[in-house]
Amino acid sequence: MKLSTKSRYGLRILLQIAIDESNKPAVKGKIISEKQEISEAYLEQIMIPLKNSGIVRTIRGCNGGYALNRDPEEITVLDIIELFEGKLELVKCIDDPENCNRCDICLTRGVWERLSETLRREADKITLKNIMETMRNKNKPEYVI
Repeated sequence: MKLSTKSRYGLRILLQIAIDESNKPAVKGKIISEKQEISEAYLEQIMIPLKNSGIVRTIRGCNGGYALNRDPEEITVLDIIELFEGKLELVKCIDDPENCNRCDICLTRGVWERLSETLRREADKITLKNIMETMRNKNKPEYVI
């Protein structure tokens, strides 16, 4: 299983907003794009689902840009992954048993279900705030994510 660039970049974008937002009410897309080395066009594609889901909001005006719509401690890695990838399941039969005619007799389905639930649970524990605190504790410059 590999995550798409939208999930990976989405997390980086949200972290950049959370960090920069402490200094100003909104962060311009161009600034995020430059700091994260993501094209502005691709950044805009990623921002659409982030805005539609209510994780971020846009602020208009000369000092406008993007801002978090929820506290960093309320935004989890699971939120981001599932926004871009769908429900975090390792195999389709966990969420849709009708997808496989062997579900009732499969000896391995429980393994995949257990691993999927473990991934979901752990991803749900990691918040933007956790990541920012870890970064600060390791004395990393805040602009390097």
